[in-house]
Amino acid sequence: LDPIKSIFNFGDLKLIFLITFLSFSCSFFLYLRFTYCLNIYRLKLNIFNLIEVNSQAYSYASFVPGQIGIDAWRIGKLRKLDFTKFKTNLINSTILEKVMAILSQFFVLFFFIINNSINRLLLFLFTMVVIYFVTFLSKQIGFKFNYIKKFTVNFNFRKISILFFICVIANLISCYLIKYIAITFMMDYSLKVMSISSILSNIVGVIPISPNGLGISEFVFSEVTQNISNSNSTNAIATIYFSYRILNLFTHFFIYFTTKTIKIIKGR
Repeated sequence: LDPIKSIFNFGDLKLIFLITFLSFSCSFFLYLRFTYCLNIYRLKLNIFNLIEVNSQAYSYASFVPGQIGIDAWRIGKLRKLDFTKFKTNLINSTILEKVMAILSQFFVLFFFIINNSINRLLLFLFTMVVIYFVTFLSKQIGFKFNYIKKFTVNFNFRKISILFFICVIANLISCYLIKYIAITFMMDYSLKVMSISSILSNIVGVIPISPNGLGISEFVFSEVTQNISNSNSTNAIATIYFSYRILNLFTHFFIYFTTKTIKIIKGR
């Protein structure tokens, strides 16, 4: 818990408030991402239950290798609400979320790697064109293959674009959060450096080797940060990402116990 203590003992109340706000905002957009995927497949669930299950999954299931535990936990909890073809759509929602999350991470990664504003604009336009053609082609192919039809039947450019922007915003919030956490450790790296390092760490964290990529993501974060910043710092750079991980974990636990408490009070 020492890294978290270091953040809140930093002394700058504005920065501490900003870090706390970004941490909760990051959780909100992660929950919104999955909720919107469910909405695409026309699964209307109680928003309060969704917040509880999501926060529970991102906290307890974070101890399972990779990010498989988070998906399995949500499916395991939500499948109990099965009334129609719920399970199939729930799995499809999970697959869609994972695909869009990875694609948005690569988009943000290339956005920060590119320095030229015009090239960034071209990247954005290219991404929008790809989304348009993928949604169009998926429907055409769906007429020939039944499973693809079930997966893409509710797709359209507007829905997938909105989902993409939700994913991008979630990634950008996490990038800013990591940058400000670094400041509390007296390591003021640029947003570009922190973004590239954190996005690569997040991508590597998907590999099911350790619980939620623990240790592997921190190693990648430290190595990438030192390489692209040309730094030979002896500071524990990996502590930045580890603190980010622990802070998010506490945030999800807080949200979960808050929703649980509210449910208990309402049930009386």
